[in-house]
Parts: sequence; structure tokens; C-alpha cells
Amino acid sequence: MHDLKWSSAEKALSRRLFEQALNAELAETLADLKAKAAAASEPDDMWAIHDLLGARRRDIDRKYDYRYSQLIFVFGVLLRESRIPESQLSGLSQDKQEMIKRFASL
Repeated sequence: MHDLKWSSAEKALSRRLFEQALNAELAETLADLKAKAAAASEPDDMWAIHDLLGARRRDIDRKYDYRYSQLIFVFGVLLRESRIPESQLSGLSQDKQEMIKRFASL
């Protein structure tokens, strides 16, 4: 994946897809945090929220890696998780789309 060349248009599309997916997942996490905090009634609930946030942060940090050498894998995961629709990959070269779809199917 290190030898893939990304055109200027592909770089712009990739950045937009990446940011949209990341921001949506962060918004979901924030909404979940607010709901859990509102429902918290015991001191132990605080630690459960803390643990949840730590796990979510690790997952998000591991998943969202905007290096061109990693984007095929990142988009494959995001496609598999339905965080990006397949139709939004259409601005990428055919070979990149096929690699992303193949990785998403694993």
C-alpha cells in the first residue's frame, strides 16, 4: 500500500471522507457520554463512563490514521462499519476502490 499514488482530487476526497466519518463517530460518542452521564446515579457509574471513554478513545485512535499508506485499510474498516457509503468512494481510482472493498469484506 506504500506505493499507491494519490492524486490531488483523491487526497481532497479522502480528507473529506475521513473527517466526516471521524466527526460522526465523535458526535456519537459525545451523545452516548451525555446519555450515560445523565443516567448516572451511583459513584460506580462514573468509573464505568470513564472506562467506556477510554475504550472508545483507544478504538478511535487506532481506527483513524490519516497516512496515505493506511487509508485503504482505514476506509475498508469504515466501509465495513457502514460509516462511509460505498458510493462516496467513486472519486477514487478503480484499483483503490477495489482494494477498499476487498479489505471491507474480510
